[in-house]
Amino acid sequence: MPRLALQLLHRRLERSHLLNELAADARILFRKRLRFHPEGEKLGADPFTVELLVGAVSIGRLSLTPPPRKLEQPAYLRWLKLVGQDLAEHLSSPHGHAREVLPARIAEAANIIRERHQEPLSLAAVASGVGISRERLSRLFHETLGITFSAYLNHARLETARKLLRQTKKPVTEIAFISGFQSLSQFHRRFKSAESKSPSAYREGA
Repeated sequence: MPRLALQLLHRRLERSHLLNELAADARILFRKRLRFHPEGEKLGADPFTVELLVGAVSIGRLSLTPPPRKLEQPAYLRWLKLVGQDLAEHLSSPHGHAREVLPARIAEAANIIRERHQEPLSLAAVASGVGISRERLSRLFHETLGITFSAYLNHARLETARKLLRQTKKPVTEIAFISGFQSLSQFHRRFKSAESKSPSAYREGA
């Protein structure tokens, strides 16, 4: 692609509100920063990126920082690819129309989970809170992220647990229940599955 055409695409992307909206979506879903890196820009140590293609031409890469943990990467990668497709559609369309990457109901559900994940929280309760059926909400999680509602809820709870383990001296048992887990055994099982170490070992390493 001629350099001028590439510059025009970059300028169009910068002027578009869409990238800002998608960055807001990333903060809602993952509490991470979405960035666009133009072709030729050095990425440093950030390895978690996807290529942004318009047609067959690469105009840069999209990244999420900080990079996700290994077990979480499939969901993040799926979403990043959807973002890339959406931006490419926007840039290649003469009218600039693009589909919605993050459905409004998922954004609402994500906010509810972030605010209430420390409580006993069910798919039915969150679905009722956003005004759709539990089946529809479950399907939206799969379509948007490729993960289940339970996996996303577990992600939010583990995020809180990691923060408390790093920043406080609260007992592990207390942290488990503060984070929203229903039992200590459930907390240990899920934490070890995500981190490959116990909560106590994680705290020592941190």
